[in-house]
Amino acid sequence: MLNIIYGLLVLFGVGLLLGLLLAFADAKLAVKEDERVEALTKLLPGYNCGVCGYPGCKEMAVAILSGKVKRISQCKPSRENEREAIIEYLKNAPDANGQVVDIK
Repeated sequence: MLNIIYGLLVLFGVGLLLGLLLAFADAKLAVKEDERVEALTKLLPGYNCGVCGYPGCKEMAVAILSGKVKRISQCKPSRENEREAIIEYLKNAPDANGQVVDIK
């Protein structure tokens, strides 16, 4: 009976140690993503057609935010009202440094 209790205590200790290691790794290795990427992806048409030169709308959104895309008209399937909504969103959504994306 005493062997079973020792075994359970060892398993509990190992589980606790691994849980703490995973929590530490989660805190230190977390990837921070710009929250504007998801909002901008929702404003794009969502066809993931690749006509813009990027494999999908999320990659296009990342390229817009990084400044690689200078004209929103590079997204061919987007309508004029969608383009205006994207430009307006970018004017009102600065990054962490307060910089806004200037796109036409």
